[in-house]
Amino acid sequence: MTIYQFQEDMAEEIEHLMTGMVFKDPQGKPAHMTSYLQSLPKREQTVQPGSLMADDEGEDDDDPYPFCIVRLEQGGIYAGAQRVKVILVFGIFDDDRSNLGHQTLLNVMHRVAERFIGNPILKDMYQMDINAGIDWILNDEECYPYFIGGLEMVWDAYFINREEDRYV
Repeated sequence: MTIYQFQEDMAEEIEHLMTGMVFKDPQGKPAHMTSYLQSLPKREQTVQPGSLMADDEGEDDDDPYPFCIVRLEQGGIYAGAQRVKVILVFGIFDDDRSNLGHQTLLNVMHRVAERFIGNPILKDMYQMDINAGIDWILNDEECYPYFIGGLEMVWDAYFINREEDRYV
């Protein structure tokens, strides 16, 4: 098992946790959350000859909302265990004029935190460091109708067994 495999397993778990929640995409259609590894996919941009900027037409069509980015922030190997800090970045679209998309975002993050506090094991291979806790944050800038937030957790993946020299 590798840390890349951990990232894939975490993305799969997040999509599974969000199965019962329905969000809106920027076109106003019902959508399920999609997980991405490390960053969002790059947009394809068309620049017309003689223009300095890409065309903005159809920009919302490519917006990946709702999404979760499973970002591996840093890691290391300590006493035979690989330790990794993972940041889950959530993005949702909510164009309701009450401007309460942050409430949905908090519910998303609560669902994830509740899952891993209740059972800090993922795929019987990774264990969340309960003592490190779960930190969360909301975007502090006004970006209606887009809402962004994140969770930070520390995980251990036990994969190194020290070999004994049988011939000594």
